[in-house]
Amino acid sequence: MTKNPEYNSKEYKEARAALLRDHPVCHWCRKAPATEADHLIETDRGGTWRDGLVPSCKPCNARRGATYENRERARKLKNRDEALGAVFGSTEAKT
Repeated sequence: MTKNPEYNSKEYKEARAALLRDHPVCHWCRKAPATEADHLIETDRGGTWRDGLVPSCKPCNARRGATYENRERARKLKNRDEALGAVFGSTEAKT
């Protein structure tokens, strides 16, 4: 995934630094120290860092990202299978 050049902006870097300045705990697990800024709305769903960032630990941020990507992949595969089923007269894709 290509990083958005906006994340190199002074404004973003200042917002991220301010979010993590006081060494907050992770917004998600409420236990581990936050080391990352996590989006409340995923960027591929139209979210930007201006929509809201929360402090996150690396494991929670990675887990949320992987869960989201897996859910999106499953949704796309389901849509594909349904489209193939409509074309081939079956609810399951033929292999």
